[in-house]
Amino acid sequence: MKGIKKISSALLAFNLVIPTQGMAQAERPPQFVMFAFDGSYTLDVWKESRKYTQDKKQEGIDTRFTFFINPVYLLTRETRNFYDAPGGKNGSAIGWGDSVSDVSLRIDQMNEAFSEGHEIGSHAIGHWDGSEWTQNDWNSEFSQFNKILDNLFSINKIRETKGGHSRLLFTDSITGFRAPKLGVSKGLWPTLAKYGFKYDTSKTNKDNYWPQKESTGLWNFPLGRIPEPGGARTWLSMDYNFCVRDSARILSEDKKAFDRTNVDPKSGKKIVNKDKLCLRAISAEQKKKVKQNMLSLYRAYFNKNYYGNRAPLHIGHHFSSWMSGAYLEVFYEFASEVCSKPEVSCGVYQDLTAFMETLGSSQIKSFQEGNFDKLARPKSLIMSRHFDLGISTSLDKNQDRLEVQLIGEDAKMKGLTLKVSNLDKIISNGQVPLSEIRKTGQVGEDLVIRLAVYDRKGQEVATSSHNLKAVGTQREAFDSNNLEEAWLSGHLEGAHSDEGQQRNLDFSK
Repeated sequence: MKGIKKISSALLAFNLVIPTQGMAQAERPPQFVMFAFDGSYTLDVWKESRKYTQDKKQEGIDTRFTFFINPVYLLTRETRNFYDAPGGKNGSAIGWGDSVSDVSLRIDQMNEAFSEGHEIGSHAIGHWDGSEWTQNDWNSEFSQFNKILDNLFSINKIRETKGGHSRLLFTDSITGFRAPKLGVSKGLWPTLAKYGFKYDTSKTNKDNYWPQKESTGLWNFPLGRIPEPGGARTWLSMDYNFCVRDSARILSEDKKAFDRTNVDPKSGKKIVNKDKLCLRAISAEQKKKVKQNMLSLYRAYFNKNYYGNRAPLHIGHHFSSWMSGAYLEVFYEFASEVCSKPEVSCGVYQDLTAFMETLGSSQIKSFQEGNFDKLARPKSLIMSRHFDLGISTSLDKNQDRLEVQLIGEDAKMKGLTLKVSNLDKIISNGQVPLSEIRKTGQVGEDLVIRLAVYDRKGQEVATSSHNLKAVGTQREAFDSNNLEEAWLSGHLEGAHSDEGQQRNLDFSK
């Protein structure tokens, strides 16, 4: 893989002067907002995202996306043996293309997107969590990634697509990577450098983090950890992580939520919920709440940086219509809000890479410290503070009652209430005997116990989720570690579960 696009004309149009390293104060940098998709299966999302950009271009607004693709969607069940998953894995974690015709249509969408200024990056092949992979495993994955793309037409016996393409246009322009499930290991970094990557987006960091070039020579473009205004939690700027937390809330509020169904307005097919970890179908009322929550967090992320140190925003979504399509709608709505603002660049990651390459370490430090004349914050813009509020959990000395204590400076706020649940099974509004928890599951089952704190207005402001393992057996054990902290680092199953893959769940060879 080689080559990188030049910095976009939209970025150059800012006409921002980058000072020499010896200057005490830098010129104000542009506000980069990076919109990216993981996956590549659903043809409708390819079409919708391209149409969105085309419409914005007609309005004079540059809004382009980076697509991190999985080549298993360019193979079919008949050609799946061209991929041999590393690390003891078998087949694909997310399925395959439906047919040669389906693959051909996907090639056209990818090529057209690339021709229109979107960027194609790598999301590995089979969407396996590589957090325990060796360097040889990663080398196998990237070697096969290139081999599949280079031989795609002969593999599938395609001479020319319906769109008139006889090759992929972007194979020499892939310079960015995002690890499936954000699963990384030490062997990844030298492998990325070996295969000519320029940046990685597999990590997470503070919302106002300015990118750094790491010892591997790669730029670190992490997803943002967004402190919740008017609440105590931190959210990751990726839709699937939102879905896990939003689903837990919805299930705790509505015992019938999992049984809800919707109808896909395009296909007319019935949409049902198959996984309590991330709901597909929700009520109109809940969809409104889900959208409001994500938009408020994304707006807080933007405003903090736009009127602050101008650190890039990183928005990561999937080709999936979770929450009745709420997150896809927010993706476009948020882009429409911010991409037309002065000094904002909604280009692709290669634009950000090119910009970062013009900076010295002292300039990056100046930006991180906000050492430049900032844009005046409108007086009407009120940003609620992030609460200092946590939930401490443990079992009592007799190991038969779950004890809960609120901690932090805001733990003394008036009107706080507590709800304890096992997904859609409400257990108690206070301290909980384990006997009550055991009633919500089967003997030997692992349960997820969720604690939620509400303010006086009934707004959920803090949550904590915990495993109770092997319930009702001698091996029963409560884990006081908050699962939601782990969710912020990825490693969540099902991140592509809604990309049309409900039809066949056996993806092995």
